[in-house]
Amino acid sequence: MIVDAAATSATAVLAMVQVNPDDSKAPGINALKDLVNGLAAYAVIAAVAAVLLGGIAWALGERMGLDRASMVGKSGVIAGFGLAFLIGAAAAFVNFFLATGATASSGTTDTADTTGMRPPAVELVLPSSATAVDAPDVVHDVQSTGF
Repeated sequence: MIVDAAATSATAVLAMVQVNPDDSKAPGINALKDLVNGLAAYAVIAAVAAVLLGGIAWALGERMGLDRASMVGKSGVIAGFGLAFLIGAAAAFVNFFLATGATASSGTTDTADTTGMRPPAVELVLPSSATAVDAPDVVHDVQSTGF
């Protein structure tokens, strides 16, 4: 009961708060954007350097029979490509999660609900020919046929 009361009061407080990002309201936003773009430029240069140095180490390691240098070179190439991917996709990831978070609900319950209980996360739907006795208590995955 205490948890439900606290959740209700927290929901009421959170329902009053709205977050709408607006560039015009933030002082120094242009300098911050320039800083982030500059850091991204440095990161792109670091990714290219990682790919180049990793490729050199990989090639020399393979040519000279140095397995450890070859493995480190492969790791450097993969790390450089991963860094380049993250730099390019960072804005898309942030925008996706911002849009997803903006659609989240506050979790308020329906006022017509008189039981005070939350709806179940999963409901078991029985076929019209089945009865409540036929319904299993535990649902298991379908067993494979061995193919």
